[in-house]
Amino acid sequence: MNENYTITRQENYKDYNRIIFCLKAVGKDSDPLFTHYLHVENARNGSRLIATDGKRLHVSNLSIRIPAGNYQPVIKDYSISFGVSKDIAFPAWKNVVPEDADYKGLLQLEGINSGSKVERDERFTNIYCSFLFDTGFNVNVGYIKDLPTANWKIFTKKGRNNLVLLRNLKDEQNQFAVFVPVSA
Repeated sequence: MNENYTITRQENYKDYNRIIFCLKAVGKDSDPLFTHYLHVENARNGSRLIATDGKRLHVSNLSIRIPAGNYQPVIKDYSISFGVSKDIAFPAWKNVVPEDADYKGLLQLEGINSGSKVERDERFTNIYCSFLFDTGFNVNVGYIKDLPTANWKIFTKKGRNNLVLLRNLKDEQNQFAVFVPVSA
């Protein structure tokens, strides 16, 4: 691909927000090289975007087709531009998605942003405490704050690879996240 591919919020609001969700899991400068990129794969009806910072994984399916590759998108004026794909080795991300995980509860983030700051903080504290109770795992609070305001099904798998899988209830087939619990 020799040209930029651009998506605007106005043209495709759902896919724009799904991309923003994935970009929140892109790593920082100090993280390994592959974490600086948004990985794009072809999907049956569009594209699948994957991003990780090594402690969490965000995955979204889009209705639009973006050529497969690894990109460092640029956000400007409610548009996201994908430049030329970079030739880097992105890890086998599907290996960290827990299979046969047990349903543990619901993370209710819908409506979390309404009300005063004190009310929002109190609601978030209750939600986080409920998450801890349901999963038994402590995760970075910022990871939960980065999730879109929707209700999320919580799944966990105990054992050697104890990870937390969250599926967006409204967009279950199109959006999920995997978190690594904070070590004790």
